[in-house]
Amino acid sequence: DLLHQLVTLMNPNTLMAHGVPVVRTNQCAGEFVITFPRAYHSGFNQGYNFAEAVNFCTADWLPAGRQCIEHYRRLRRYCVFSHEELICKMAASPEKLDLNLAAAVHKEMFVLVQEERKLRKALLEKGITEAEREAFELLPDDERQCDKCKTTCFLSALACYDCPQGLVCLYHMDDLCKCPRSKQYLRYRYTLDELPAMLHKLKVRAESFDTWA
Repeated sequence: DLLHQLVTLMNPNTLMAHGVPVVRTNQCAGEFVITFPRAYHSGFNQGYNFAEAVNFCTADWLPAGRQCIEHYRRLRRYCVFSHEELICKMAASPEKLDLNLAAAVHKEMFVLVQEERKLRKALLEKGITEAEREAFELLPDDERQCDKCKTTCFLSALACYDCPQGLVCLYHMDDLCKCPRSKQYLRYRYTLDELPAMLHKLKVRAESFDTWA
């Protein structure tokens, strides 16, 4: 995880020698610097300074967010926030989204629903039938992180009645504990009936301009 540590620096000449584009800028008072998805940055203050960093996302960056979460899962790196939660919270209030954003969220939500169906089906095939609804957004992030990959769970997680401190995402359902499957249960935010309903409302919102025209 060395490359993801805040204190890690690399000689820019090494990066450029391996074909990585490197640019520099001098930020002055009142100016904004935007870091695009999948870009890394470093900097230093030239004297006494106040600075603030803000995370934001445009509609066309949403797929990059999903790719980032998948990448972090493979690296077992903590997430800054839950991408699933961001998408679902927007999907829950489609009337507040403009048409372009609603269309972008619909595409991401479709991917989430398809993947969640597949994962829960695999869980059921392993004999896990017990389930409890969980409002994951009310839990501190460190209480809903997968023990295996450190991703922040929102749509679902697997837990065990005999190991209450353990929790894994459904991608790592075989890594929870050695207890019998009968002791394990699904913790879910939405049912598989509720997710398609949210998806449909997004679609209606995204297509509302065509209907009006």
